[in-house]
Amino acid sequence: MGELQVAVQNVGWNAAKRLPFILLSFWVVFLVELMSRGQWGESLEWSLRAIPELLLNIIVVLGLLLLATAATGKVHLSFWLVSTVCLVFGTVSGIKLAILGVPFLPWDLLLTNETKDMAPYVAGFLNFTVVSGLVSFITINVLLLYKLPWFALTVNWKHRSIMGIASLFLLASIYTDEYISIKKLANVQNLAWDQAENVRANGFLLSTVMNLKFLFLNKPDGYDGESIRTVMSSILPAVPVAGEIKPNIIIVLSESFWDATQVKGISFSRDPLPFYHELIQTYSSGTLLSPQFGGGTANVEFEVLTGNTMRFLPQGSIPYNQYVNKDIDSLGSILTRQGYMATAISPFHSWFYNSKKVYENFGFAKYIPMEFFKPDYEGPYLADREVANQIIESSTTSEGPDFIFANTMQNHYHYYPGKFKENTIEVTGVTGESKGLLETYAQGLLGVDDMLKRLVTHYEKLDEPTILVFFGDHQPSLGQDYKAYKDIGYLKENDPDFLEKMYRVPVLVWNNYLPKEKTVLNMSPSFLGAYILNLSQRTGNYFTDYLYQLSQYLPIIPPENHYAEMKISKDNLKVYEKLQYDILFGDQHGYSDMKQKIKNNDYLLGSGHMVIDQIRMEVLNDGKLLKVGGSNLPYNSIVQINGQKMSTNWVSKNELIVEIQPDSIIKYPWKVEIVVKDFKDKILAKSNEYIYSQEMTTHTEESLF
Repeated sequence: MGELQVAVQNVGWNAAKRLPFILLSFWVVFLVELMSRGQWGESLEWSLRAIPELLLNIIVVLGLLLLATAATGKVHLSFWLVSTVCLVFGTVSGIKLAILGVPFLPWDLLLTNETKDMAPYVAGFLNFTVVSGLVSFITINVLLLYKLPWFALTVNWKHRSIMGIASLFLLASIYTDEYISIKKLANVQNLAWDQAENVRANGFLLSTVMNLKFLFLNKPDGYDGESIRTVMSSILPAVPVAGEIKPNIIIVLSESFWDATQVKGISFSRDPLPFYHELIQTYSSGTLLSPQFGGGTANVEFEVLTGNTMRFLPQGSIPYNQYVNKDIDSLGSILTRQGYMATAISPFHSWFYNSKKVYENFGFAKYIPMEFFKPDYEGPYLADREVANQIIESSTTSEGPDFIFANTMQNHYHYYPGKFKENTIEVTGVTGESKGLLETYAQGLLGVDDMLKRLVTHYEKLDEPTILVFFGDHQPSLGQDYKAYKDIGYLKENDPDFLEKMYRVPVLVWNNYLPKEKTVLNMSPSFLGAYILNLSQRTGNYFTDYLYQLSQYLPIIPPENHYAEMKISKDNLKVYEKLQYDILFGDQHGYSDMKQKIKNNDYLLGSGHMVIDQIRMEVLNDGKLLKVGGSNLPYNSIVQINGQKMSTNWVSKNELIVEIQPDSIIKYPWKVEIVVKDFKDKILAKSNEYIYSQEMTTHTEESLF
């Protein structure tokens, strides 16, 4: 055998020893697609049909596998690490797609607290496909790695260096759109406007890599300070002179609010929304085209409060967690500059969607999260009626006009029977699981209607002009793969009206002082703020003035793939996109002439500053009672003495009672303060420190403490 032949054989053998990396990479890609898609047949069909996309996904895994091997020097360990991480994310994506219609996206890693909210429902997705896939994953991995002697368990430093360089080249060629882009050669496009379709067409891992660049958005063409100032100079004010009346403006985002009674073919034993249906006969109402389905409440809230639109941001992104890291002019700050008390109210955790920081950046004066609510629950979440109580109390206790933005939680996903104590509405025309989902959802709608009635009943009796805007954020997720919607015949397979059917939510505008005029509303949520300012005759800023003008001829902004059918030109949106970029990512040239700061220096959590103004001691046979008097003391107040948490009973917003046991040892003087904490034991609000000495007690005490 000649030297050349030996050399060729050695090269061939060395190449053959690398083939398992490709085989292992293909196996990981297939399993990830199985977990993401949830069906063996669909995963096989995609693997045979989408060859370029399949190969690019294999390159992603191969690059990760080579990179891990270069770092660890151990093939088996690297494979288990890479494959397990990919499989976990693929499974999470499948669950998220089934529930919300949106896959797992890179920016979801910023939402680790929020994803815990989905944990109780994961068990329901341990179906045959998932279980069989996991069994296959473990079995075939063991065969590939331990039963076939293909390659060494460890790799020397020379090969590790080569692997590292190769991995970086492979991953860069997938990530970039420049000269070495394999995506361009394969003619693969990132379908960023429809992330569910993006994953279905391109595969989960490839879509994830392509989406990484959306964590950093590109500057629009022609963006600079001069271009922003030129646009601003051409904008006419929507309200040149503010009206004499300063009405209370109350906006309620009702969780998953959708009028299910509009669906033909099913009937309800009684109307779950009788008061809402009565109001829309007289007052302005209609629908908003939401950017969300089944979840992502914060994105709709973001559009309404700031006028910015999700259409210029990656689908599935969460601006509250990703982009709102500086002052942004909002309805809260705009109305604050006109003498309003701006309050945000939410019956959920203060940390959710980074809300406590976001509302501060939006210029609100107060934020009242669930930690300051009374524990009035309807099902697993705080009742809508308690949100109504908070709204009424906030507007009652403040001086001057109020701007209140509140959202609700009672009718939040899930909708399985048993969520509420009892379902009192029967839905006919559908059976099985979908019947249970719709009846539970209808029960939640009773709370929506009751809240609306409580607010209208209260404010129609007041001698204060008030505007109430009541709308839904997104339609509810009723079963996997839109099951209930399909079972009742509302949604067809490959329905050409999917956008209109699944992304329309109700909006109602009620008031107690304007002439009754019923207008049919049809707009995107990003235009709602400008509409409200115009209705209330409040001046806005350059951005809301521009949005009001734009909304007069372009009230709906759909996803980009619907532009053609709705006869929308991208050119008509370039100014909007440029102004939004300046606000969120640019230098905020539009704010350069703003005389007042957006952020409120007195911003606080809760209905007001907690104050202790008196303490009285009562000595009992079995200990002592410390009566703490003050103001703005919420239900979840905790009294601390010298830093020690005490057993606290809430009496009212003006009084707390502390039970002090006989064996307690606390030395005088006492430093008494009141705190409110979240469930992570982090202090959200704190009162003044009140010094209580032994001489202040009404009885002579022995050294009990």
